[in-house]
Amino acid sequence: MKLLLSSNSSLQGEPYLHFCKEKITTFLAKNGAKQIVFIPFAAVTFSYNEYESKVIKGLDNKNIQITSIHHFEDQQKAIIEAEAIMVGGGNSFQLLNEIYQNDLLEIIKKRVKDGIPYVGWSAGSNLACPTIKTT
Repeated sequence: MKLLLSSNSSLQGEPYLHFCKEKITTFLAKNGAKQIVFIPFAAVTFSYNEYESKVIKGLDNKNIQITSIHHFEDQQKAIIEAEAIMVGGGNSFQLLNEIYQNDLLEIIKKRVKDGIPYVGWSAGSNLACPTIKTT
C-alpha cells in the first residue's frame, strides 16, 4: 500500500500544511498522481468548500489538481477514477459517519489495497487504521 499518514496538518506559528507540504507533493509526484480527490468530511467548523480551498492553498502546487469529493454527483466513481485519495483532519467520527452515509468505505479500501496513493492527516490518518476506537 502507498500511504502517507500524518498526525496533524500544521505546526504552531506555521502556515497550514507547511511542514508536510514537500513530503505530500513529492509522494504524489513519485506515484504519478496528478488528479487528487480530497475528502473533507471531517470538517465541522467550516464548509467543505472552505476546506478544499485551504488545502489547495496550503499545498500550492501547479502539478496537482485537488477536487473535493462533495463536488461529484457520483462519489464512488470519483474514487474509482482518482489518481490519489487525500483525507483531511478534523472530527474522526464525523468523517467516518459521512464515509458510511456516502457508501465510500469499501471502495476506498479496495482502491488503497490496489495501490492508489492515500494521503491522510489527523482524522484522515485515523481512517486508514483498522479502527478509530483509539482516536
